[in-house]
Amino acid sequence: MSGRQRRRGQALVEFALVAPLFLAMIFAVFDLGRVIWANDAVGNAAREAARFAIVHGGTKSNTCPVGPSTPGVTVVPAPSANCPYPSPSVQSIVDIANSYSVAGGAPIVVEVCYGKGCSGNVSTDTNRRGASVTVTVSSSVGILTGGLLGHESFAISAKSTMLVNH
Repeated sequence: MSGRQRRRGQALVEFALVAPLFLAMIFAVFDLGRVIWANDAVGNAAREAARFAIVHGGTKSNTCPVGPSTPGVTVVPAPSANCPYPSPSVQSIVDIANSYSVAGGAPIVVEVCYGKGCSGNVSTDTNRRGASVTVTVSSSVGILTGGLLGHESFAISAKSTMLVNH
């Protein structure tokens, strides 16, 4: 066997050893990019849903209020095509969060609560002016390279709290 053939064989062996590591690093970069993109989408979804909630609080002039209604202040209309989920429903807020979290992974879990220090979907306040509303959006992003290490998904979550101001 000549020296040239041995060098060709050596290059083939080196390529076979390095190629899987190189490909794993490339896929890891793509996975990291997807997680960052999904985190941004989930954060934006929480922010936009909270903004929707504070703008559509309870007043006599609001034609389609969302969230727990304030007795004597919130005029609750009957469900219609223009207002499918009036007070005390938070489904409109959940729908807004879902529409903004397109790249957020799956499944998307949205929690809406009114009041300071509330968590989950348990509200301690109404949709009156000055009340705080917290929207939490959580998701899970599947990752390819993590599957090699036993972690097939990456959990992400974002929370946005704003004051009802209409």
